[in-house]
Amino acid sequence: MTNFLLKTIPPQALNVYSLLSREGPLSAKAIAEKLNVLPPAVYRAAKPLIEIGIVQKVGKYPVQFKAMPAEDSFDLYQSALRKDFQETFSLKGPSAKPLNISFIRDRQHLLEEIGRDIKNAKETVSFIVSGLEIPAEAVLSYKEAARRGVKIRALVQNLDETSSQMFKNWKKIGVKVKYFSNMEARIFIIDKKIVYFTSYNAKIKEEAIGMRFEYPPYAKLMSDIFEKRWKLGKEI
Repeated sequence: MTNFLLKTIPPQALNVYSLLSREGPLSAKAIAEKLNVLPPAVYRAAKPLIEIGIVQKVGKYPVQFKAMPAEDSFDLYQSALRKDFQETFSLKGPSAKPLNISFIRDRQHLLEEIGRDIKNAKETVSFIVSGLEIPAEAVLSYKEAARRGVKIRALVQNLDETSSQMFKNWKKIGVKVKYFSNMEARIFIIDKKIVYFTSYNAKIKEEAIGMRFEYPPYAKLMSDIFEKRWKLGKEI
């Protein structure tokens, strides 16, 4: 279970999840006794855990609550996010296109997936990133996209002597760069159709839990947010 996912869970629910992870399946009564709360409070705390798929009910009366393995939790959490996103953006009706969402596990996975999409970019690539050093192949993908006429802009959240030199090198290959204070997220918008939105934890730099959305209305929304931040960004 990652810090990103844990941050979405209320404190009481997190206590329940932590207990189940340590001790295995327990009834509401057993959980209540161990946490020194009333059973109704256990049911309330367990509800969001069940909704996002990281806890399941097992057995018959008395029902027990079971913490799911981390790898299963990711899949179930992704499904829950997809359902919520579809309901929020009303993706319904015979003309609605299938929503293409995939899960991003970490920073390395993010770089690999974005590299593939940037190779197919035709018009724009806009992103908000940490400003950490990136692999040479990622820089090459920016350079090749810029050669094709793709407009590439980056808002970076870290700025020091080392990163400043890296950003100067980015500019040489055609990437426009500005500095903006930490927003605790990494965001990539490609051709105003594809959006990557992941966590950014300055203390755990390889963490990048999030989603890839291929849905133009959402991409337009994120593009508008990027444009507002770009105007406020500081030239490097």
